[in-house]
This record gives sequence, C-alpha cells and structure tokens, in this order.
Amino acid sequence: MKKVAALLLGLALLGFGCDSASTDGAGGSGGTGGTGTQDVTISFAAMVGDAEFVCGDTYEGLGSDNSTLTLSDFRFYVQDVELKDANDDWVPVTLATSAENKFQLDQVVLLDFEDRCAGNEAGNPELNDVVVGTVPEGEYNGLRFAMGVPVELNHADASTAPGPLGVVAMFWTWRGGYKFLRVDSGSFSGEDWRMHLGSTGCGMGDPTTPPEEPCTNPNRVAVEFDAFDPGTNRVIADLAALVDGAAIRSNADGTPVGCMSGLDDPDCAPIFENLGLAFPGADAGTQQFFAIE
Repeated sequence: MKKVAALLLGLALLGFGCDSASTDGAGGSGGTGGTGTQDVTISFAAMVGDAEFVCGDTYEGLGSDNSTLTLSDFRFYVQDVELKDANDDWVPVTLATSAENKFQLDQVVLLDFEDRCAGNEAGNPELNDVVVGTVPEGEYNGLRFAMGVPVELNHADASTAPGPLGVVAMFWTWRGGYKFLRVDSGSFSGEDWRMHLGSTGCGMGDPTTPPEEPCTNPNRVAVEFDAFDPGTNRVIADLAALVDGAAIRSNADGTPVGCMSGLDDPDCAPIFENLGLAFPGADAGTQQFFAIE
C-alpha cells in the first residue's frame, strides 16, 4: 500500500491528476488562458478602389463626379488596438516600442503609405503598414481600433514629441491637435484636393496652447470587425470608399478645396458620413473607409 500511495503521489506531482490545469498556449477554453504572451502583427493597406495606393500615381473615377486625382500623401493614426479572443472578450494589444521604431508609441501607431513622392516635402521616405505588438497566448478572431490620437497625447509639441507624434506634417495646432488622417493630391497648388481629419471645436484662445476643455468634435473614427484573423486578413483603407458620393471638383465658396474637417463646409458631409461621423444636419453614417480582406 505504501508503494501504491507513493506512486500516486508522484504522478500527481508530475501533473497527471484528473484536475490538473491546462498550460498550453490557447488555454483550456481556447481563449486567453495561457500563461505567456505571443507576438501579433496586424497588416494594413492603402487602396483606391481595386488598386493599391502608390504615391504619385493617378486615379480616375473618384467621387460622384468621376474625378481624377494624382495622390501624394496617405497617412493615418490608429489607437486603442484590441483583438477579440475565443471567449468574445476584447484584449488590448501591447504595442512594441523601441528607440528605432518611429511609427509606434505606447498607445498610438502611424500607418504611412507615402514615400515623399511628387515633390511632397512634407513627406517621409520610410513606409509603415503594420501594427506590431503582443497579446496573451490564445486564439483571436476579431479586431477593433480607432483612427485617431488619444486625448492625452493629442496636444503634444510635435517639434519635440517622440516617435509617430514627432511628425510635424501630421500636426495641426496645439488647440486642434494632430491630423488623424491626411490624404493629399498634387503638391499644394490652389487647386489641390486634400482631406485632413482631426478634432475641431477645441475652444478659442492661443493656437499654440492646448485647450483646457475637451474638443466638442473629437472626430475619432471607431472601427470594429467581428471576424478578423491576424494571420490571414489585412485592414484596407479605401480612398474610393471615403469619397463615395462626394463631388470632388465642386467646391463650396469660401472653403478649402477638399475637406479640412470644418463643420461649416458642405463638401465634408458625404466624407464624414463614410467615416461614420456625425455632421450638422445628418446623423452619423456607417463607417466604410475601413474594410478587411
């Protein structure tokens, strides 16, 4: 009997008991039950309809008036990136940061698809089309994030800020903060079409100081996909979908060519609708700028 008891005790210590916990990477329930972390890479692509965005290329048939644009810039920030695990819980992605990675900070990533083409002095020759980080070990089947910069980081000094927040071309003013999305055509002549999205309604006062109260129009775009596999899917940002229904070559008097996020600019209305953002006189539409493939 003593020998049998010793044998049973040894088996229990080795983890052969009936109630021993699972320690595999996916966890016993297929969720995030593992004890470690795993690397994750979320891929993005800039598209114009069925065509990949290439800085300096010309694209036809855009908007409600079938306009043609030669594009020189396509960049945007994302924040609060999360994956959905097998238990339908949303799990934050811990972003990989280093002194060498100029595109990622603790909470925000700059996706950059331009390469300083077409004489765009505001551009950057380096590209970035991924969000990289870690999550607890497990299986993941959904994705959500926001296009924007977190409130607590949005009013930094771009001339001294680290990483992706140090890109002066993506900065508006301390009062308005960063340009969450920047799409440009041409090289800033008076007729060049541009779409710059950022927070507005940030109060009056010195434009070189942050607002004391939150901006009334945050303009952060919420994006969620209930079916997304980081290993096989990528996120598409489609300019053709963004300008669907917009008359690109018809510009309201007294407003910038394109859309600078002004709520008094009727040219912004269909673009805001396609971003899922509210606009005066219209409820928020369904976000269709981002899709997955």
